[in-house]
Amino acid sequence: MNIYSHILVATDGSKYSEPAVCYAMRLAKESNAKLTILHVANVHGYVEVLWHDMKKKYKNEGERVLEEIREHCENSDVKAETLLEEGVPYLKIVEAAKKLHCDLIVMGSHGHSGLEKILLGSVAERVIGISPVPVVIVPPDVGKHLLESKEK
Repeated sequence: MNIYSHILVATDGSKYSEPAVCYAMRLAKESNAKLTILHVANVHGYVEVLWHDMKKKYKNEGERVLEEIREHCENSDVKAETLLEEGVPYLKIVEAAKKLHCDLIVMGSHGHSGLEKILLGSVAERVIGISPVPVVIVPPDVGKHLLESKEK
């Protein structure tokens, strides 16, 4: 019996989210679970004049990040789907987990902006606070080496 059937991993494309993606890939591979990789383009808070340009920039960046991860998954024989959303990251992560009937959320402990964490609280903390399923937080030093050592 596999403990997980559908894992959602959230990535912001930073070096801090790489270990979480690798950890989620290993969990999915070992439990034969479906894996969905989510990137949320955070365009929240930009004034209307900047909205279109920022939205396009973040959407393009998100597509690039997801394509790189998709290729890494294929090279590691992990079947994964990708999902690009726009909005407030913690809300979109929980919304996606509910909509896709995920039974686990995996994410990194850090993100792009240290200042944002001080002002708004971390995305991870907010996801933990409202998630209907368990959330695994992967520290920066963990994850990537786990998948690599398992492949050898």
